[in-house]
Amino acid sequence: MKLFKLTPLTRLTMAFEAELNLMEDPEREKDLAGKYLARLSDAAQRRDSTLKGLVILDGLLAVAASGRNITIPGVNLSMADIPAVLEVLTGMASGTAYICAFSFITWLCYSQIHFTFCNRVARQSQIDPDLLAFAETTSEPTLKMFRRQLNIWGDDWHTSTGVFNGLVACFGVANNLFFLMAPLLHGALMYYALRQIVERSGFDAIHLVFYAWVILAHVVALFMWLAPSISFAFKIGPPSAGAKGTTPVQVE
Repeated sequence: MKLFKLTPLTRLTMAFEAELNLMEDPEREKDLAGKYLARLSDAAQRRDSTLKGLVILDGLLAVAASGRNITIPGVNLSMADIPAVLEVLTGMASGTAYICAFSFITWLCYSQIHFTFCNRVARQSQIDPDLLAFAETTSEPTLKMFRRQLNIWGDDWHTSTGVFNGLVACFGVANNLFFLMAPLLHGALMYYALRQIVERSGFDAIHLVFYAWVILAHVVALFMWLAPSISFAFKIGPPSAGAKGTTPVQVE
């Protein structure tokens, strides 16, 4: 067996397509594609809802950590009236950060699996698989519009030139910095809030457990964000003799 460098996400999609090749059943593959598309829609909704929750909690935590006070609409409750409001918001934001990372990576996995189906259909006609993916999911065609090369597999109908390429490169850097600054701002807010909690409450037993839980939540969240894109060494060899008769992926 040979060792190859693969990311966990690439390994997942390659193994999934290999299982589809073993199945050799176009009708069942079409049925699976529809079921995975439904799961992708569910995962996108969970991703968006957890992200909204994290943004709201971070906003409330920023207000509480700044020493200001607001009244929560609907319940007529002032944040100053909530005991240990910093601890509550910090703990909720930390747990939501991990759930947000987990839901995003779950969506990404389903998205890559769905794209595998699109690739297999597009490969038959040598067309761009994005043409199929954009029709079935709420994706980001805007990002594809601002790419130097539109067609994934072949030559573009309209080749980009110098000025457009420069604008696209600047947009790519700015877009990456924008999304990189979001977790950095969240981390800075967590540090500011924890520092205030430590100055006020110290290191009693309950708060030590609380600090450890907050740190652990962000460590596993960071792992979820980074690990799928890091290359690891995997042994790749021929499947076992009984692999041909195994049952492929089951989706309920």
